[in-house]
Amino acid sequence: MTRAGIFVENQLALLGIRYLLDAEADIQVAFAASTPFAVAPGSVDCLVLDRGLLGELPPAVPAARTVLLTRGPETGSERTGATLPLDDAPLLLVDAIRRVAAPGPAPVRQGVATLSPREREVLGHLVEGCTHDQAARRIGISQHTVDTYVKRIRSKLGAHNKAQLVRAALTTP
Repeated sequence: MTRAGIFVENQLALLGIRYLLDAEADIQVAFAASTPFAVAPGSVDCLVLDRGLLGELPPAVPAARTVLLTRGPETGSERTGATLPLDDAPLLLVDAIRRVAAPGPAPVRQGVATLSPREREVLGHLVEGCTHDQAARRIGISQHTVDTYVKRIRSKLGAHNKAQLVRAALTTP
């Protein structure tokens, strides 16, 4: 049984995620709150966290196994970036929780501090939800160069996908 904690600011989203997870036989919701509070180590296997609440997390919140909820970057009133089909979003969230909470050690990482300034810049754009093409345009380099930087970043951080890259950026020194 996976024990999940939820910190999501929007009350409607919080209730929806709680309802979704309560319907899963193998996931138990330990808590659901719109304001972060200290969490005892070992009390949850996975934390579902609204990116907007990152700055409000108390030091006692474990961040090693976290599903981070983000929105695509916005330009003026126009939403840009990749979108998920709404019908698939609940399945993707449940799948992400199961993967993140799976037993076993987290991959060993050298840390974000080992990245070059340009690699950190590219990683920052990925954390914001940019695609490789969007990051390239913002920085003023080609998409192929961004692809190369991302390969180097993945190698240095031991990350195999974008979710692991974002988690590494948010949880390692």
